[in-house]
Amino acid sequence: MTSKHYNSLKATLIAFLLCAIFLPFARLIAPRAIIEGQALYLAWLPLSVMLALMLIFGRRAIAGIIITLALVNYNEWQLSFMQNAVLVACQAVPLFLCCALVRLMLGTRWRVGLPNKWMGVRIFWLGFVAPGVMKLAMVLAGRWVTFPDAIASYFVSESVLFRIVDTLSLIVASLIFTMAFYFPLRMILTPRYARTLWRACLVPCFSRKNRHFVMGWLIVLSTLLIFLCSPHHAKLFSGYLVPAIFVVFTMGIRRLGHRLILFCWAISAWLLLTWNYNFLLGMKSEYALSFVLSVFVSFTICMLYMTNIFRRSAWVTRLWQEQALTDPLTQLPNLRALERSLIQSQTPWLCCLRMNNLEFLSRHYGMMMRVHCKVTINQLLQPWLQEGECVFQLPGNELLISLTGPAPEARLSHIVDLLNSQKICWNNNWLEIEFSAAWAVADTDVASLQPMLGQLSYLAEQASAGDRVLSLNARQAVVTGQTSGQVLMLQKVKRALDEGSVMLYAQPIVDAGGQGYHEILSRLVCDGEMLTPDRFIPIIAQFNLSDRFDLLVVETMLAWLQAHPHTGSGARFSVNLMPFTLMRKDTAQHIITLFRRYAVPIAHVIVEITEEQAFSHSETSIQNITVLREAGFKIAIDDFGTGYANYERLKRLQANIIKIDGCFVKDILTDSMDAMIVKSICEMARVKSLCVVAEYVETAAQRDLLLSLGVDYLQGWYTGKPQPLVELRP
Repeated sequence: MTSKHYNSLKATLIAFLLCAIFLPFARLIAPRAIIEGQALYLAWLPLSVMLALMLIFGRRAIAGIIITLALVNYNEWQLSFMQNAVLVACQAVPLFLCCALVRLMLGTRWRVGLPNKWMGVRIFWLGFVAPGVMKLAMVLAGRWVTFPDAIASYFVSESVLFRIVDTLSLIVASLIFTMAFYFPLRMILTPRYARTLWRACLVPCFSRKNRHFVMGWLIVLSTLLIFLCSPHHAKLFSGYLVPAIFVVFTMGIRRLGHRLILFCWAISAWLLLTWNYNFLLGMKSEYALSFVLSVFVSFTICMLYMTNIFRRSAWVTRLWQEQALTDPLTQLPNLRALERSLIQSQTPWLCCLRMNNLEFLSRHYGMMMRVHCKVTINQLLQPWLQEGECVFQLPGNELLISLTGPAPEARLSHIVDLLNSQKICWNNNWLEIEFSAAWAVADTDVASLQPMLGQLSYLAEQASAGDRVLSLNARQAVVTGQTSGQVLMLQKVKRALDEGSVMLYAQPIVDAGGQGYHEILSRLVCDGEMLTPDRFIPIIAQFNLSDRFDLLVVETMLAWLQAHPHTGSGARFSVNLMPFTLMRKDTAQHIITLFRRYAVPIAHVIVEITEEQAFSHSETSIQNITVLREAGFKIAIDDFGTGYANYERLKRLQANIIKIDGCFVKDILTDSMDAMIVKSICEMARVKSLCVVAEYVETAAQRDLLLSLGVDYLQGWYTGKPQPLVELRP
């Protein structure tokens, strides 16, 4: 005998044994009622057992069900062979046919995912069609076969309501009580299923979150059942308390889960139908029974779908939570997952792993290369990590590793050495990535996590210059000073911008005759402290605050011009715009709107931009500069000659003024090369009809030489030091 045939025979024998035990037991405990002297089942529980066995064993349960039904029927009513065969056919064949149809529609896994998967198909065919066909077969059989008086009413009855109640008893047994037998039978057959059911149903119910609700729910339900099933007669309350049962179960669906709530509902329905005197107020008529059973069937169907909805809602919630804790590109846990990990478990060490040249490589190979590298590095790290250790996604060129084992620095050094010896393939190109790392003792206080990550990132970057692995705890004071100083300066800059605390200075730019205009210089003021540009400009550029700063400077300057009007038509001031300001859309239009609001002529102000902006390929920057030029602004190129400038670009330059950087001016008296460069720029500018401004003029000799070389305007401490704008005479 092959293993397959042996397993099939074993399952058939087990199914027969369970049928022999549970079918008589189900018939014994099935709730009954006496209507006008006729015995009537309110729920024919053997059908529940039969359906449960079919869902567990499939076709292997058929033989056991037929044999057990024949033995039970003969033992109970001493039927003839024909009577017994007809009765067994009426009881079993409709169920087998409906199960076969369900299997045909759903496939070989038609018994999987109970009770939620393919719920509608199962409810229709197994909950309604099978009982209906079963009752129809009994009515038809009663016309040709005579049965004993004890069961004749089930086959031949002149009362239509009696047949309706009998049919509803079969539907109730199929819909309500099948799961009450299915779960215990599965647990008897498979102890592992019992453990799974315990963890999935009971453990969550009695967790700290749900414990009090579940205990209160069970107390309320028990109280209602005791009152409704008690032998005393309470006409005033019992009938009105039945809807309270439905309310209690509706409230418990979300907390108890679909399996436990269906099992509890089956037990409650069995108690109500078995001890039904007070529950039905003694009105044991076909009308009352048909109405009650119909209500039970309707509520059961509603509860099945509600449990399915809540189950799917819980599944979607868990999915969203998992997605919220996962980076969508790398599929690695993100910072939120790290925070949860620090709260829920002990993570002694946090290690920041930096890929030093990944930024450079991503500019050449694209951003997806960066994602691919991080995913590959995570795969390389897995064999070297212990249980409970994890890799987290960080923005940029870094990953975070949580370590739980001993000797973190030695392990991290070993990991960095191994990674530095690896190459990563991307589109048939082998990439060599340079790694460095920093580590620290993890702090379970989530509020201190972000500052620690910033310090680890800074230290990992510093580690790339020498030692490959550095410890934050050994250098806490130094790193904290570096990062905390930047954070403190950022807070001061933001507060100054929010309060509009900017102080403007004006430095003169004059020609040979001493006439000209002033360049606007700025300082920020925070809590009485004057912040100079060398301190706040890097912060503004790094944290993308340049547009707020520049527009605040422009508006403050315009307020002064409005308060000190001038009748002349020449320029009075020049103002710098930082690179990122012109890279924002509508910057030019915003500046033009400010000039219109303050009623200041555009000709009174020159806009200074850098070489990077003048020769930029950014469409937004080019568009903003074009809009400013078309509105009437003169454009000056600041620090000319130090960056992108060359003769070819000077030839196609669209500007009005160029400002020669001070590096060509400060040594012009002793360096003939500087003089030649300045003269060359002036001659080219003269051909282009551009004005030339020389910066960093500090002596009279520099002034005379620059004027002789063709410079039009001079700026420096020789021509005038910056003075507060409020002290400037109009």
